[in-house]
Amino acid sequence: MKKMLKVVLLCVVCSLTLICASCGKDERMTVGSVIFEATNEWFVEATAGMEDAAKQLNVNLSKSDSRYDVLVEKDLIREQIKNKASAVVICPLTVDETGAALKEATDLGIPVVTWNSVVKPVPTSQIVVDSTVLGSATGEYVKKYVQEKGIKNLKAALIIDTSFSVGIERCNGFRQSIKPLVDSGVMEIVVETKADMHEATSITIEKILNERPDINFIWCWNQMTTGAAVDVLKKLGRSDVIVTGTDMSLSLAGDMLANEVNLIAITTQQPYQMGYEAVQTAVKAAKGEKVEQTLIIPTMTYTKDDPNALNEYIASHQKYVKK
Repeated sequence: MKKMLKVVLLCVVCSLTLICASCGKDERMTVGSVIFEATNEWFVEATAGMEDAAKQLNVNLSKSDSRYDVLVEKDLIREQIKNKASAVVICPLTVDETGAALKEATDLGIPVVTWNSVVKPVPTSQIVVDSTVLGSATGEYVKKYVQEKGIKNLKAALIIDTSFSVGIERCNGFRQSIKPLVDSGVMEIVVETKADMHEATSITIEKILNERPDINFIWCWNQMTTGAAVDVLKKLGRSDVIVTGTDMSLSLAGDMLANEVNLIAITTQQPYQMGYEAVQTAVKAAKGEKVEQTLIIPTMTYTKDDPNALNEYIASHQKYVKK
């Protein structure tokens, strides 16, 4: 009888242990995230959007960072698959290589949502801006600025991209928008050079300005190259050079408010909204709900002549800078 009672008690204890273990297990959906620069202010803002969406939807967000390495990116995608992510959201590094890695997920029925840049084959959904508009919007402002200021002679340096589809589209959009200035002889494109990272771009721009001191206009295709141009112009004391660019940051907003450089306009994406929409779309897709294959997020243009908008940007974005 006592032996039997011990067996019964043991079974009860085991059952309770299993129940407790089950209760402690997180049964929420997991969305796997892969980006390529976790410390950059732009990505910090996008990540905040993803985190807020995950919190609101009560899902786990599994974050990972490839640090600009395609091979690492592939491994991280496979890791998210291995860890049973219900969906994957990613800011992809390349169109084809990343696309091939993501196909492994889609072949297993895991929804894939790309944001900022695109891949082939097209994933479940892609959250993008119209990159041509992102480039052309700045050019449209430049045309207006030139007319209002009565400027007759611009010698231009364009810092361009030839690697990323979104970068190429930005450059094409800007070139198309300023074509009337070039055709009329108001603007001469003296040099176009490919650059992306801050340090290398700084060296390139300083060399260009030393060789062609007559250059008085610079357009840059992304945040890092715009920041590099601003820093070089500060160093050289060239406040006469008009600067425009793409992708806003706190430091660039501050530079636009100040007068050390003549940074007149930046057209930017809305990374918080992109990150938020990416996770929200991924969760819907994982639940079997219908989602749009392409969702376009509007761009915004900040200008030196609108200090109120710049101050509002600074006030709302302080939280995205890592101390």
